[in-house]
Amino acid sequence: GIANHTWSMPMPATLEAQITRYADRIAYINHDIDDAIRAGILSPLDLPAITTAELGADHSSRIKNMVTDLLGASEGAAEIRMSPRISEAMATTREFLFERVYLGQVAAATRKAVERVVETLLEHYADNPAESDESVAGDPRARAVDYVAGMTDRFAIRAFEGLVGGSWGGFEYAV
Repeated sequence: GIANHTWSMPMPATLEAQITRYADRIAYINHDIDDAIRAGILSPLDLPAITTAELGADHSSRIKNMVTDLLGASEGAAEIRMSPRISEAMATTREFLFERVYLGQVAAATRKAVERVVETLLEHYADNPAESDESVAGDPRARAVDYVAGMTDRFAIRAFEGLVGGSWGGFEYAV
C-alpha cells in the first residue's frame, strides 16, 4: 500500500492500501494549504470557492469533511472511495496548489531557500559528525547526507534555524 500510494498508479487491491492512498492525499492537500498560508504564499481567501464550500474553510473542517465523505461513500462498497462531489473539490484544490504554490512564482524562490537549508545542514553535519546519527558508520560526508536525507521538512527547518537563527530563506515559516 505504501509503495503504491501515488494516484498515477492503479488502485491497490487491498482496502488497507486504498485507505493509505486516500490518507496520503487528504494529508498532503491539507498540510500544503496550511504551509502555504503560514508562509504568506496564500491567503485563505485565495482558495477556490469549491475548496471552502465542499471541503471546508479551515484545516479541521477539511479533514472532517473528507474523512466523513470517505466513510459514507465507502460504506457497504467493495472498495474505498469518495463521492464525486468531494473528489472533484479535491482535484480542483490540487490543481490550484500546483498552479499557485508548487509551480508558481514562489517555486523558484522556495527552491533557492531549500537549497540553502540543505547545503547548510550538509556542511554542518559533515564538519560536526557527532551531532548527526552516530549509528551510521563511514565517511562524515556520507553520514551527513544520510542524516539530512532522513529529516522531515519541519525538523530540517528547525535544525537550520537553530544553526543560523531567524527564518529560512526569508520566508517566515511557522513550525
